[in-house]
Amino acid sequence: MSFRRRGEVLNSPSIQGGPQAVPQRGVFPNRSGPPRAIPGQQRAAVPNPLNPVKIGPQHIQKQPEGTSDQNAHRIGVMPSLVTSEPTVSTGCSDLDKVLLHKGLPIGKSILIEETGSTDFASVLVKCFASQGIIHNRISGDQKQSHVIVLGLPHAWANELPGLYKGSTKEQKKAKIESNESKISVDNLADSASARNENNMKIAWRYGLSSKNNEASKVTEEENNKSYHHQFDITSRLIPSPSQHEISFVQVSNVQNFSLIIAQLDEIIRRQIKQSPFIRIRIAIPNFLTPLLYHPSCSSPTFIFPFISSLRTLLRNYSNNLVLMASISSDLYPSESLIGAQLLSLFDSVVKLQPFNEEMTQLIEKAYKSEPSKIQHGLLHVLKIPTLSDRGMMMVRQSEYAFKNGRKKFEIEEWSIPVEDDGNENDAQTTKSVEF
Repeated sequence: MSFRRRGEVLNSPSIQGGPQAVPQRGVFPNRSGPPRAIPGQQRAAVPNPLNPVKIGPQHIQKQPEGTSDQNAHRIGVMPSLVTSEPTVSTGCSDLDKVLLHKGLPIGKSILIEETGSTDFASVLVKCFASQGIIHNRISGDQKQSHVIVLGLPHAWANELPGLYKGSTKEQKKAKIESNESKISVDNLADSASARNENNMKIAWRYGLSSKNNEASKVTEEENNKSYHHQFDITSRLIPSPSQHEISFVQVSNVQNFSLIIAQLDEIIRRQIKQSPFIRIRIAIPNFLTPLLYHPSCSSPTFIFPFISSLRTLLRNYSNNLVLMASISSDLYPSESLIGAQLLSLFDSVVKLQPFNEEMTQLIEKAYKSEPSKIQHGLLHVLKIPTLSDRGMMMVRQSEYAFKNGRKKFEIEEWSIPVEDDGNENDAQTTKSVEF
């Protein structure tokens, strides 16, 4: 009888000098799966999840060109509050809220109808165009946004409103803040003393959390400032927009809609070729008015294919294009066939209804001591982007009122003003009451 050590394999190569397999212990070549480990031999290294293998730069695949983050190139774009679609501002912060998306989603259109002989809708269209030009000038890159104006001459660019600089008090406050931000001996001393106070705090982690909250608030304010701006209607945009920022398409002598669409398509393709992430705003003030369009353009055979072609452009360039148009509802009422088609072909429709003379006198009398609260008309929401197409009932009649002030075009909830007769109240209180 021979004794062997524990763990020593019978007929091992180290003993007999040859790789002979022992029945039920050897390595079977036809066996599926990894071979069984043989005692005495070195095992292959198995990666440990607690100590992952380091990967060098040679293992990283480079991102192909043209696939960089698109949002990094899109200043002035924010996700919708409802559908998370990329959205741009209309140039009026109150209108952005009314649309529920915090703006107009890219690839969508909005139609502003207006009754009567007033022209409040043109103010919104001008702010819409100015917002796109301001995005270029803030970023310092003229390839961020481009504006296309349909039907008006080049002189219309000189009428765009400029940024609202604030009241005299706000301007003085801005100057003080700018002076404090500059580097000086006093500012350095103040910052050093503030750092010493922060270092002496026992609960330092609370100070860090407050700093983080303040930093997040600052970033939110900066994003909102770059997203939408407040415009002064009485001022003008200086310097005037150049041909690199705004383009014009004339329609006065054009009787075929396909020629207009071809010009628009050519401008859009040229701009996208220069910058794939550019945002193009099409502004159509006084849409289909006889003063700008040929008389033959008022027929349904021109209007329906023209609007359908505009809608096709929006769908083909859904990552770059938005459209705003204004129209007189007296020429094309909502009850007519053309008015109904306009409501169905545009993604969103808002109607402005100025007050009549009697209502205007009542409001002026009610807000005699506060003229800034005088409203000019009602705003009706007939259609909302994306939500109305999904079947949601988003019609809101006589819930909002608008006023065209010096600072901005404001939209607020409508309530009937109450006329206070101060003389009667004074007379009632001065009478002596005897029991």
